Amino acid sequence: MIRRRLCYLLLLAAGGYFIMLYDFQGLRFLFGCVICIPAVSFLFLIPMSLGCRTRLAADREAVMRGEALEAKITVENKGVLPVPGVLLELHWKMPGEREVKVRKWVRCMGRNEKEIFHSEVSAMHCGQASLELTGAKVCDYLGLFSLPARKKGRAEICITPIVTPVASQVETAYSQTLQGGGGEREGDMLLRDFQPGDSLHRIYWKLMAKGGDLQVRDFERSSSVSLFLDFSDDLRDRAEMWDRYLDRAVSFLYFLAEECRQTIQISVEVVWQQGDAFFSFAVQDGDAAQAWVCALLREEALGTALSEEEIPALEQGWHMDEDCRLYFGEQCVYEE
Repeated sequence: MIRRRLCYLLLLAAGGYFIMLYDFQGLRFLFGCVICIPAVSFLFLIPMSLGCRTRLAADREAVMRGEALEAKITVENKGVLPVPGVLLELHWKMPGEREVKVRKWVRCMGRNEKEIFHSEVSAMHCGQASLELTGAKVCDYLGLFSLPARKKGRAEICITPIVTPVASQVETAYSQTLQGGGGEREGDMLLRDFQPGDSLHRIYWKLMAKGGDLQVRDFERSSSVSLFLDFSDDLRDRAEMWDRYLDRAVSFLYFLAEECRQTIQISVEVVWQQGDAFFSFAVQDGDAAQAWVCALLREEALGTALSEEEIPALEQGWHMDEDCRLYFGEQCVYEE
């Protein structure tokens, strides 16, 4: 379009120059056509831009790191005139990467015609990404002028960590703490008769050794397994280390949530620091873990604010340092 405009300006300059040199009526007629035809094309452009609408929508609100972010752009012509072309401009803003700009031409749209196309980009780092339709311009039949079309579209996408199975050392440590009463307090323990479907992990073997009936351990709903995530605000600015930390932390959180739900039927309490305040959130299952990590990445308020005195003692639960070392109490359970 820029080249056409330059050629048109050169044509106007050449026509004006020849009219000044020669008094030919034919040149004046041609010069008038050069002015009137683009003017008529511009007048047709006005209803075309009013009848053209564009909107953007994302296929998902959250994607896992490494997956493709996909945006669907819909262009619809509701005017009475055909549209020769629409220029769309899409901006991708992703954490840890430079902003990406995508331009797309949609050509030759008839009356009441709709076109849908997709644009993809890879999500490489955890955080909050945004997709925005920043520009939508309708060009005239000659390709000399353009007017903005109605546009609607901005999508916020949460890029979540990669969830992988935990290491065998972590599973072994969890089994040992479960058998030894890790994360459970004797004051919360109740005994009841064994029922079909109860987990073997909950059988109270000490009582069986004394010749008693088959009993299982039951716990009050207030008890929970604690996971303390120890990271600073500076870690968020280091994309590679932040991704690595979240991958390990969320994978272990998923593991804890599912294991505690299936074996001892209690929730996992994740505790973290955001700014100068501490927060806790009860994770019942994998869906709750997904909701928690999305809120953390979006820096939204989620969970219950705690004072430093209310924070569970680290030696009574699990915690993970910035170097991705996992501890149960003071014992290092896993390190890379």
